[in-house]
Amino acid sequence: MLAESIAVISAANAAIGQVKTMIGHGREIGSMGKQLGAILTAEETLKAEGESKKRSLFARAMGKDHNSFQEFLELDKLKEARKEIESMMKIYGRPGLYNDWVKYQVEERKRKKQEAEDRAKARAQLIEIFQIGVACLIIGAFSLGLFYWAYRYRYGA
Repeated sequence: MLAESIAVISAANAAIGQVKTMIGHGREIGSMGKQLGAILTAEETLKAEGESKKRSLFARAMGKDHNSFQEFLELDKLKEARKEIESMMKIYGRPGLYNDWVKYQVEERKRKKQEAEDRAKARAQLIEIFQIGVACLIIGAFSLGLFYWAYRYRYGA
């Protein structure tokens, strides 16, 4: 989990540098999609990891509060980088570039939320199918055992 966080953070830092360079060269939002997506993904990943650590059963059972200082620092760095990107978009970018960036963020978050809901539905459906299969297996085994017992009782074999 830590290695994944470090990889996401370094990808975000690289993407931030690339976005700043692209904005300076007057690029459009569409050409920065991969880099902007990496920044959003890093931010969402750090927030999600912080929430999952807070809700962790182990942390609750042991009465420990996770150390979120590192996550706070990384989120703060991302916030500062977003402010820099915002100012660069407003200064060096074309008119309306920052508004397009905000719209892109909204659309990306909606898309990711929908994907998460779809994955949760698929997981729930898979669990339901597994439960039905196990129930059928248990009922089938019980029925076979009952028939076997009845056969042995009736014919005394």
